Amino acid sequence: MTALRKTTVLFSSALLSMIVLPGLSRADITLLNRNNNLPMLNGLELQFGGLIRPQYRNKMGSADDHTYTQRGYDSGSFIHTSVNYYFNDDISLLWYYEVGFDIFNELGAGSHYDHNKDTTFRRKNYIGIASKRYGTLTFGQQNSVLYSVIGAKTDVWDNDMHGQASNNGVNGNYDGSYRGKKLLKYVKDAGPATLSASWDAPVDDYYVESDNVRYQRQTGGAGGIDYHVAKDLTLSAAYSYTRANIISRVPVRGGANTAGYNQEVTAIGAQWKPGNWTLAATAGYYHDFIPRHTARVPAAYFEGQARGWEYMAAYRWPVASRVITAIKPYLAGDGMRWDHFQTNHTDLGIAAELPHGFQIDYERTFSNTSDNQPDENWVRLWYRF
Repeated sequence: MTALRKTTVLFSSALLSMIVLPGLSRADITLLNRNNNLPMLNGLELQFGGLIRPQYRNKMGSADDHTYTQRGYDSGSFIHTSVNYYFNDDISLLWYYEVGFDIFNELGAGSHYDHNKDTTFRRKNYIGIASKRYGTLTFGQQNSVLYSVIGAKTDVWDNDMHGQASNNGVNGNYDGSYRGKKLLKYVKDAGPATLSASWDAPVDDYYVESDNVRYQRQTGGAGGIDYHVAKDLTLSAAYSYTRANIISRVPVRGGANTAGYNQEVTAIGAQWKPGNWTLAATAGYYHDFIPRHTARVPAAYFEGQARGWEYMAAYRWPVASRVITAIKPYLAGDGMRWDHFQTNHTDLGIAAELPHGFQIDYERTFSNTSDNQPDENWVRLWYRF
């Protein structure tokens, strides 16, 4: 079967699912309910879900002609399972596992994926104990405090995350800014506020192939707060600290092979959802966190100071139709500043929500950057289950 035919099968199967699976929704599929009257399993709850997300990307000016992104590719498909065991109405044990995969790689559509990337990879894997009264304590690979409190508020359109810490460090899984590995996290509701704190345990070194260096996280921690001013308005702040080393794999002429850094991120955010509107904005200050744009060596690997921000305004129109359930136009953007370098992106898009967990987006990115990034067009199909 050719790559074209396999790609056609993928999209045809997705559309067929809309017809033959009318009961599916965006909520996870419950495999086993609590209070199931099974011996020893009465407190057990099992759920399963995921997302299939093929996408088309086109850079203006023929910058990406004949690349896999212009032919259609996977932009972050995953499946997950969650297990909760309730001892009573207050206390439960939990386990969450999420694995990402490339649907085109799985189909063998060779011209639609990066052959240097893994077919599957672990996104999250953590265990914990939850209590409505005492809070939730988890350990493993999971969303960081920085991402949960700040980044997630503006990680909601296609070409996003260019102004926040979670997408601009060495690697968000290793520096603890995104889906941090070996992360101990505690979350507790306290009146109108949700408090979060975490500790980052040491992890295996991350090899930065382009610079021939290893990033070594020694330890770190973070704290954050979501203050719910009203039911539809949340103000947030977070701080993250990471102690890390940059280690060159080859001798550095006239310099040290190893350099230590105290990486800091301070960020604020706001989200307001009045009626059908969604308004969100975040901003951050990054100290020794953003890699330098050029000439990176261990002793001068990070920008000493950098600033970034993101924003979005969207309005969701419900539609009384069997084909489209809602239309959501939006305006979004981001910016970064350090030294004499800057990036600015403005995104105009529209999302069409379809029945049974499907959605299709179109987005146009207008770029104004020091390195002359091109404008881009994005088309993304979602299927949530």
